Amino acid sequence: MTQRLRQLRWALARIAFILYIGFAVVTLVGGFLTAPLMTWYFFGDWRFWRHWSAGLGLWPHALRLLRLMMSDRRGFMFSVPLASPPRTRPDPDATTLHRLWPHGSSCGDCSNCCRPGGHACPLLDEERELCRGYDSFYWRYFNCGRFPSVDAEIDYYDCRKWVLAQAEPAAAQPVAVSLSSLASELHDIHYRSSTPDSVARRPLDDLTGGDDEVEVVGASMTTGRQGSPAVWHSIEGEQRYR
Repeated sequence: MTQRLRQLRWALARIAFILYIGFAVVTLVGGFLTAPLMTWYFFGDWRFWRHWSAGLGLWPHALRLLRLMMSDRRGFMFSVPLASPPRTRPDPDATTLHRLWPHGSSCGDCSNCCRPGGHACPLLDEERELCRGYDSFYWRYFNCGRFPSVDAEIDYYDCRKWVLAQAEPAAAQPVAVSLSSLASELHDIHYRSSTPDSVARRPLDDLTGGDDEVEVVGASMTTGRQGSPAVWHSIEGEQRYR
């Protein structure tokens, strides 16, 4: 129940932000009349007079982003689930640094993700090479703090730092099985090879030398004794000895 309440709170916070930004864009003056709230959302600071120049660029930047998302199908730019938790940095379970990235956890001199459509975000301070809105509400609740979350973001921004972690397939585990339990099934399996068709079927015990167990790994089965010639393969759906 506690988790559901948190998700509801996160969703309501995002919905309130979206409604507020819609109000500011449509009315043109709504953002100026509520400047302290606007700067708190984007800069984490109620003192709007400290962010006046950067704040003026938010309105045209928002229109450019909207046009970009609508015309070029860049919906991933605003694809954060409403009920997802806010994030200051990417999910460590879903992302990993590229093996060739030389700057460690730092972004170095790269600011590609701050330039959607080739236009620098007004929150980007290029002189000091930092984001004025770092860890603000907008940073944590939307794309910036969780970048990257989908492959489309990495491709679009040509990000050389991050890669999305891929789940590794589970390794096949050896399973010891008794020859006696397989003898009745394997005894009647024919094998096809370069040998004449008249070659008689050989009992499994003849091939294994009477070993009690074999080890099955993936699609092959080999005897437990080192150097034993008995190998069972699955080739194109058919099982055979060789």
